[in-house]
Amino acid sequence: MGRNREYASGAERAHAWRQRKAEEEARLRGELRRARGEAGPHKQVRLRLAKILGMLGSAHAGERDAAFLAAERVLKEAGLTWYDILDIPPKDRP
Repeated sequence: MGRNREYASGAERAHAWRQRKAEEEARLRGELRRARGEAGPHKQVRLRLAKILGMLGSAHAGERDAAFLAAERVLKEAGLTWYDILDIPPKDRP
C-alpha cells in the first residue's frame, strides 16, 4: 500500500495510514532500544551487573570485595570481558 496508490474508500486509505504509522513507530522503538543498549546480546549480563555494582559503594570493605568478585564471576560465566560490556572496540583496547 504505497502512498501514491489510489484507494477504493476513505476507510481503506485510513487503514493504510494507520498501518504505515504503526510500522514507523515500531522501527523507531527498535532504534531507541538499540541506542539505550537494551537490545544488545549482553542485556541479561548488564542487568545482573547493574545490581551487583551498586554494592561497590558500600562502606564495608568485605561487601565491596564480594561485589567485585561477583561481577567478575558473572562476566566469566558469560564468557565476556569488561571491554565487551562497555562496547569498547578491539582496536581501542590496550
